[in-house]
Amino acid sequence: MAFALSIVKLEAALKKPGCPVCRMAHEAAEQSIDSFLWENTNDPRTRQPINDAYGFCPEHTRLLVAKERMTSGPVLGVNIIYGLLAKNVARELQALERAVGNAPALAARLPLRKRKPVLEPKGRCPVCTQQEEAAANVLGTLFELFDGAEGEFQATYREADGLCLAHLRQGLELYRGEHPRAAKTLIAETVARLQRQQTEMAEYVRKHNWEYRDEKMTPAEQTAWLHTLTFFTGLPEGKFDHKVDEF
Repeated sequence: MAFALSIVKLEAALKKPGCPVCRMAHEAAEQSIDSFLWENTNDPRTRQPINDAYGFCPEHTRLLVAKERMTSGPVLGVNIIYGLLAKNVARELQALERAVGNAPALAARLPLRKRKPVLEPKGRCPVCTQQEEAAANVLGTLFELFDGAEGEFQATYREADGLCLAHLRQGLELYRGEHPRAAKTLIAETVARLQRQQTEMAEYVRKHNWEYRDEKMTPAEQTAWLHTLTFFTGLPEGKFDHKVDEF
């Protein structure tokens, strides 16, 4: 049975733009990094999965730096984590350098599939793992609520942006057997949205034809493409702006 607090948080996320599961998973990532920075930076056992993964993924590395700069100013946690990683990788590269010098010709003759991976991570970004677990829990709550009688929650969902493709797929893979009614309802609701948006986007294209320039564009036709991009990415429509970030 879904906890009341989980339901409240999910309903709050549905009232904001973008995929609610993407939003709640991102919040879980922020909480994970906050906890790490404030409680576990110097704990070797907590740092081990980070070392195994050669650090956080690029997205969560940026989040780590942003969180530490926002809360404390000096990036001591970043220096502790990545200082040790730099030391470890330098040592591994030195070992690889010696190995390359000892048997370069033999390694070159081996097929790619038989060559030993170079600096292969022993794990993946631990925040990514926690983010995926949080998403699975949120989806479990959502499917459970959709499996019940038609009510306020389903109405709130239909007014929201709904699940993105990635989380719809994850939810169906995890819970369609346990919650078949919810799966069928969510599939039907998504199909109806996509068909409606496709029609509106077709009208957007048609009305940009010079022949139909006098036909007024409806608000739905002007924004359908944004809602469709939200489905495919999970991002709120405000993220699709005119800015291009430099590398």
